[in-house]
Amino acid sequence: MAKRTSIKKPVSETQQEINQFVKDLQILGEQPVSRKHTKVLLEDYPFDGAMLNASSVYRKSRELYLSLGGAFTARVCSTMRSLSAQDLFKDNIEFTPTAAELVWFRDFHHEVADPLDEIRSLMRFNEISLFHEQNHRVIWRLLPPAPTEQRDISRYLNFAESLVVTLDLALGDQLGKKLSPAYERMKVIYRSGGEDAWMNKSKSEYRQYLLALCVSTYYLLEMINPEDILKAVDYVLPGQKKMNKDAVRRGLELSELFTRVTNPLWQERYWQMASAKLQNMHADSEEDALYLPEDPLDMEESEFFFVRRVFDYYGL
Repeated sequence: MAKRTSIKKPVSETQQEINQFVKDLQILGEQPVSRKHTKVLLEDYPFDGAMLNASSVYRKSRELYLSLGGAFTARVCSTMRSLSAQDLFKDNIEFTPTAAELVWFRDFHHEVADPLDEIRSLMRFNEISLFHEQNHRVIWRLLPPAPTEQRDISRYLNFAESLVVTLDLALGDQLGKKLSPAYERMKVIYRSGGEDAWMNKSKSEYRQYLLALCVSTYYLLEMINPEDILKAVDYVLPGQKKMNKDAVRRGLELSELFTRVTNPLWQERYWQMASAKLQNMHADSEEDALYLPEDPLDMEESEFFFVRRVFDYYGL
């Protein structure tokens, strides 16, 4: 009798998506946590304990935010509502407490009538990176006072945003090439890491790489043609072409929708509010206002000083 050959049916794209989601939950749920971080832990925020344990920059961000008197509100918050609900100058961050729901889905997804629909419902309310939001509040305090004219404050806001984005990338690096994509898919971080080897070099080399990332991001937010950014970064940070090439490649991965639409529209709508709140925040500062050069190619050590100040505070 001829041997019967079994033919495996291809797994549907829907089932693949479900399998990947559950696999991510299983892998991230297995990551170690430590009782040392109980005082700064948010149990309702997914994988908070694991990230506190794995990343010094994640821990430092939480500690710096709490040192400002920062607080959190666990409240159902959709992605769209969060765009208006999150006041970047208010030391209270809203997030949807989905940690327990994700654990339940990991263990009982096979009992759900439509698992993919459940995943999409969960993720619609799970797209707030607390790390990113915390860093906005911290960095206002680490920068000098803001200018008041619209174009000057626009450059200031872009500079601050480039620092926040650079910290996102540093967190991705610390979480590593294997795990950071899973954290990113869960939307608790915004950028994965580990692709470049610069973090494995000396601390001074990695800081210089992060500086190049920050400058790359700033130029992208300032609407320099992406094709010209590498030349611009090589001009202001000479003698490190390989490092700049890696940094610019990674920097240009930032969402075009954000750089070309969301960020400019937010500034157009809220720059006066931002100016007023920053003036109030820095009312007692003895530093001069930070004016970024009108020509981005005029960036120099006076601006890089503040980038390094942020790195110092975050232990980078």
